[in-house]
Amino acid sequence: MTSTNNDTAAVVTSAAPAPLPRSGGAWARDLGDQYSKIARTSTNPQQAEANAAAARTYYDIADRVDRAISDDQPGEGDKP
Repeated sequence: MTSTNNDTAAVVTSAAPAPLPRSGGAWARDLGDQYSKIARTSTNPQQAEANAAAARTYYDIADRVDRAISDDQPGEGDKP
């Protein structure tokens, strides 16, 4: 019996660790950073403003997610 490339790929894929999830609002902050960079480098004022607005939206999402997570976590006052 011979092994195929598909058999080898399945073994390698199953052994690879899963990527770690982005914590909190980091994923939204990353998108905000990308939109902000595009806004700063845009030569079209309308596109720059639209991208700046998108950046603000993603930064707001990141802040809300981070606040929601920190509200759910036990704080110093909750510890025995």
